[in-house]
Amino acid sequence: MRDKKFKQALNEITSILGDKNVLTSRLNLLLNSYDSSPLKARPEAVLNIKNTRQIAPVLQILNKYGFAATARMSATNHDGACLPLKGGFVLNLAALDKVLEINIKENYAIVESGVINQDLQDLLEPLGFFFAPDPASRTFSTIGGNFALNSGGARSLRHGGSMQNLLGAELVLADGTTLNLNKENPLLHLLVKSEGTLGIITKLKVKITPLPTHKETLIAGFSNLKDTMQAVQKIISLGFIPSALEVMDENALALTAYKDTELKTLLIAELEGNKKQISEDTKPIINIFRNNKAKEIKTNLTASELEIIWNTRAKAALALAKQANGFVSYDYAVERPKLAMTVEFVQNILKKYNLRGTIVFHAGDGNLHPNIIFDDNNPYEASQIKLAIKEIDNFIFGVGGTLSAEHGIAIQKRAAMNIFFNRDTLNLFRKIKNTLDKKDILNPQKILPLYENKKQDIPAWAQNFYDDATSTKEFDFKQIKTLNKIIDFDKQNYTLTVQANALIEDLNKKLNPLKFYLPTSQKKGTLLDLFLSGKDTAFADYVTGLTFVCGEGLITVGGKYVKNAAGYDLIHFMAGTQGAFGAPLIFTLRLLPEQIKSKTNKNKFTIDETLMKLKKVFDKNNIFKPSIFKGYLDEETKL
Repeated sequence: MRDKKFKQALNEITSILGDKNVLTSRLNLLLNSYDSSPLKARPEAVLNIKNTRQIAPVLQILNKYGFAATARMSATNHDGACLPLKGGFVLNLAALDKVLEINIKENYAIVESGVINQDLQDLLEPLGFFFAPDPASRTFSTIGGNFALNSGGARSLRHGGSMQNLLGAELVLADGTTLNLNKENPLLHLLVKSEGTLGIITKLKVKITPLPTHKETLIAGFSNLKDTMQAVQKIISLGFIPSALEVMDENALALTAYKDTELKTLLIAELEGNKKQISEDTKPIINIFRNNKAKEIKTNLTASELEIIWNTRAKAALALAKQANGFVSYDYAVERPKLAMTVEFVQNILKKYNLRGTIVFHAGDGNLHPNIIFDDNNPYEASQIKLAIKEIDNFIFGVGGTLSAEHGIAIQKRAAMNIFFNRDTLNLFRKIKNTLDKKDILNPQKILPLYENKKQDIPAWAQNFYDDATSTKEFDFKQIKTLNKIIDFDKQNYTLTVQANALIEDLNKKLNPLKFYLPTSQKKGTLLDLFLSGKDTAFADYVTGLTFVCGEGLITVGGKYVKNAAGYDLIHFMAGTQGAFGAPLIFTLRLLPEQIKSKTNKNKFTIDETLMKLKKVFDKNNIFKPSIFKGYLDEETKL
């Protein structure tokens, strides 16, 4: 029966794509059975998509017959994100490589999902602009893949990762529905950052940034990790926000031009701005290096020296991978003050299990990359890696970190999702997936663990909110007015964890004299109103953690770390939804060293069929702001 359906699907798809673009030979199936992870899974057919219009009708056919559809572009991901675990069809989107528009007056570009990151950079540079997300794989990774996994890179410390540079997107859902989403649409970030499990990205509207008038790269070598991180911490605590703060450990240095050095770490600090400002900032940062026992300091680097340094950093993982036939790369993020102890723990674990690896990290935002090599023909070494990663996962969870900062979850990390997320949150993730992809055809068996999480305990302070959120009477948002206290003000980490109804004015009075500032120019009202109203279009970009209640229970996502690529992006989804999908209780915010101007948005989100489906997921009894969806619910979508 399945063979008959497969032949029918193949024939219908061939009529759309043509014989040359439907591949079933053994060689083509093998070539599409692996990515940059050590995992493998073979598809049953490979479809070469030549234009964005072909995706919707192809998905309609696959959805009709129930065959898996796995999007694939450069396949640079490290966690098996584009492996066809359930066979089916790989959709090769590499030909979607057109830059459709560059608008330097309004600072955006529109690109197809298969555009190589570096290709866009090369087009922008002569125009005086750049695209901020710059993963180490930028010379061959695609922009669509970058956004699907929320990739960042060295410059994300100052300019944000992929999500902070997203203005809009076109996506196709499992049933072939095509959505054009702008930044005000709650679905935008939810779908784009879903690793291809909720929709396939066809086009993206991205922010482009004017090139800085001047750059200065400073290099400092240290004899131990502690001195290195003290220097990093001091740089941030004095209010400097470099465009990059990168560190390589001694094992990474051993594979580079520094292989004969006695240095244990190398810190790369890149500053950008006008020449006067750079000059003023350089001297105190060099003093910080010296005061923290730097053994080597380099400034005024030539263009060729800069190229060597940045290529060394970008290709550190590749240099390691060439040393063996097996390679895995993991990525975590912790609070910056905990980064040194975390790196030391990982180094000790690698020694404990006799594993060969390097650690490179984005020190400014607490993001570390343990890269490990092994003999792919040696099952014992592979088993040792599993034991090591399990210990590292538990440690990261224990210090409040995230499972993935910019690589995503896919296959390798899905089991650990049970550690990092509570039961209600994972169940909500599952229901979102089941609602938007009922037949589970889009990149199936990714992100979500295959077994249920342990029983969830509800904190005493949240019990009343939990009970009301799962009842059948309208949720009273006025009860949140009692939640107005600061829970944690972390001066070293530049984060504030605070109850949702705290007044912006009160927070500013406490923070501003200490040279800390909320990430908004709004002066009045509560954080709850600011977040739910969506009036500040950029505020959600600085919300790193959120706890809220909805019809599915108590949901917690994110934390005190800056970068996060673990699970569906519920923070951006909830922002601007007026409370129709749930009630925020606690925010964790990234604070800034200076006041910023933010744009005010007066538009409410537009209700569409997809949002009505998700309303039933988040709010099955229609008790959260029911008036917002009044008149939109027909018999088919009636709650």
